[in-house]
Amino acid sequence: MKAAPRCMHLMADQRHIAVFDAGKTSCKLVLLNGEDYAEIEVLRQEFSVLQGPPYPHLDIDAMWSFLCDSLATFETKYGIDALAITTHACTAGLVDADELVLPMLDYEYEIPPEVAAEYDDLRPAFEKTFSPRMPGGLNLGAQLHFLRTTFPKEYASAALYLTFPQYWSWRLTGIARSERTFLGSHSDLWLPKQGTYSSLVGAEFPKKLFAPMSLASDTAPANEIATKATGLKLGTPVTSGIHDSNASLLPWLDTGEAMSVVSSGTWAVLMSIGGTLDRLDSARDMLANVDAHGRPVPTARFMGGREYQMLTGGAVEEIRISDIEAVIANDTCPLPGRMSGVGPFPLGPGGWTGSPPETDQAKVAGATLYLALMSDTCLSLVGTGDRVVIEGPFAKNTTYAQVLTALIECPIHLSTDTTGTATGAAMLMGYAPPRVLGPPLKPIQIEGLSAFRDRWRKLSAARSTVRK
Repeated sequence: MKAAPRCMHLMADQRHIAVFDAGKTSCKLVLLNGEDYAEIEVLRQEFSVLQGPPYPHLDIDAMWSFLCDSLATFETKYGIDALAITTHACTAGLVDADELVLPMLDYEYEIPPEVAAEYDDLRPAFEKTFSPRMPGGLNLGAQLHFLRTTFPKEYASAALYLTFPQYWSWRLTGIARSERTFLGSHSDLWLPKQGTYSSLVGAEFPKKLFAPMSLASDTAPANEIATKATGLKLGTPVTSGIHDSNASLLPWLDTGEAMSVVSSGTWAVLMSIGGTLDRLDSARDMLANVDAHGRPVPTARFMGGREYQMLTGGAVEEIRISDIEAVIANDTCPLPGRMSGVGPFPLGPGGWTGSPPETDQAKVAGATLYLALMSDTCLSLVGTGDRVVIEGPFAKNTTYAQVLTALIECPIHLSTDTTGTATGAAMLMGYAPPRVLGPPLKPIQIEGLSAFRDRWRKLSAARSTVRK
């Protein structure tokens, strides 16, 4: 395998930038105008986790087919001048010279207890990695330990361990790379303060298993194989790739302000630019992300998008502040715990402050209030800075944002970026248009909210046993 080349940007020729945004069960290809990153078209597809054998895993073949077909469509309709890659942070794969040697593990798979216990004895201290121990395969180090102990033959045959964005880049360019925003996201494999690998790399997993380090912005040309599969022009620049939350963070890194960004999707990831690592608490699912410049960023998170879907059952209802006040008055707010082991109350059993809601309207209002209370808690842990920017699907829930304005004492802005992480990923190509924030949301008062928040926090904390 070839080493990573130096960065090669198109700059003035970036008329059309495609962004491949890959999640666990859905992917999208976004086409942006290279001048202002305005969205031109989006193609998306949902995928199912394959249950095995040998274990639950991502349908990589279906994702690759979607990517090839979508790139071919955009290339024919518009022409593509560059391709940027961003993905979620909990997937990687062992590859030989040409393909995966084992399927990419579903990060929600519960690793056998005996294997997990072995890994617990190996992993570095939180004070070094700022990576909390998470359930399933949310720590990449735990995934890799599971694969080497359970499938030693396949593990021994692997040439490299490629993280998710870099896997796609490798398939398109033939160039194998590692990248720090991904390795620095609760993997146990990275030391955010030192900017280097943790003791696991070398002591437990051979360093040769990891490709040469690259910047997320480094590019390589699409090769002949990719050209035949996708219709891309030979030599089209493809980025090394970036962790999706850090793609959302990237547009705000160089504003000179201390601020927080709420990056939302399946996960709600709340990151404090300019914040301190001193307040991080491993027992509350807090961690240090690593931004595109290699700097640690204090982070708190919860599985907000997933929980919202669970709480609403997919119901779509228009709600107003009066509906939030009704939830408070009727005591029908969710408590943490539907996704065990994550979030600021990781061992909460779920349930409700009082009676469960009976109507779709009440379910949506309760779920919205829950998102705001959890976001408020996370921001209180990492710090807000001078302002908060909400990115992704949560930015479309204006009632959620209004409730948050009533909970925190700093300006809140809704991102106008309809593409979520796509703008940040596209910025890796070397051009950064000025980021203009609209006026902050007008603060509002919600009857009974302050007292309810205090009671909700006490109930949540009392019901969540603190991990050691």
